[in-house]
Amino acid sequence: MITEAVITGHKVVLIPSTPDHVEKYYQWMTDPKLLQDTGTDPLTLEEVYDMERGWREDADKLTFIIVANGEGDIASLPLIGDVNLFLKGRPEDKDFEVEVGVMIAEEAYQRRGFAREALGLMLTYTTGSPASFSCPPLSPTVPEPPSPFPIPPESLVVRIAQDNVPSLKTFERLGFIETRGANAFGEKEMRFRKRDLWVT
Repeated sequence: MITEAVITGHKVVLIPSTPDHVEKYYQWMTDPKLLQDTGTDPLTLEEVYDMERGWREDADKLTFIIVANGEGDIASLPLIGDVNLFLKGRPEDKDFEVEVGVMIAEEAYQRRGFAREALGLMLTYTTGSPASFSCPPLSPTVPEPPSPFPIPPESLVVRIAQDNVPSLKTFERLGFIETRGANAFGEKEMRFRKRDLWVT
């Protein structure tokens, strides 16, 4: 799914993926711990190129590369991970859902709030509901998201390895609650639910 949006927060900037990012992503996909945490099989460089092409061309995927905010132009900022949405069905379908994924691949940026901010920005952009994710409104210069966004926050779902406690806690803080215990793959399912009090 193509978007030209660049979304800037305090800690991170979300930028559209391009083929220029593939070699870095391929390096990440050789890390055994990252593969375990993300439930991903090892990928060849050619497969990563195909995957990145799918992020841009497939109508059921939206992916941003996460860079750490700092001084200088965006091209000079370090790539640290990605955040993505996978649409299953159409918004008018009764069982429509949007699976959320995030990865902070660079160890120096893990467990420091970068994933939470990236998710808050991505979900605000795609739902049009900043209050739902305790996120300030996006800059008016950010273009509208591609169709079929915006989507209802209640359609969001995440599936996380049951031993990936940091990720489970990150989504809890964003308002996701466990809706299904560990499946055969050891993943828990969590869905977004509106609530009045936010975990901080």
